[in-house]
Amino acid sequence: MIPLFKRRDARREDSVYKKGLRGEKTAERILKKEGMRLLERRWRAAGGEADLIMRDGDTVVFVEVKYRPEGRQGDGAAAVTDDKMRRLSRCADAYMARFPDLFARIDILEITSDGPRHLKDVR
Repeated sequence: MIPLFKRRDARREDSVYKKGLRGEKTAERILKKEGMRLLERRWRAAGGEADLIMRDGDTVVFVEVKYRPEGRQGDGAAAVTDDKMRRLSRCADAYMARFPDLFARIDILEITSDGPRHLKDVR
């Protein structure tokens, strides 16, 4: 019998989700050590989501976390497509409407087998 649809592997999806949460927690710790303060986790707006929103002085930082524990440096940043950047920018615009007197930037924090790499102001 040929299946009419593919079943999603809930265990795999769950482990991918948990891996993402683990990466975001690790990223949060790294950024706090850099002196940033957490504002939001997984903040959603129409058309986009920010993994972390941090405060760095007078700047609100929208952080895309790419956790690739088996990957090499550059693997995480390479996974951030133009489409993802557009969605993250829309999310940042929606959030910043509440704080017109602050600056904003978009960062990527990738965590690979080579260690963490923080790419600032990638917009």
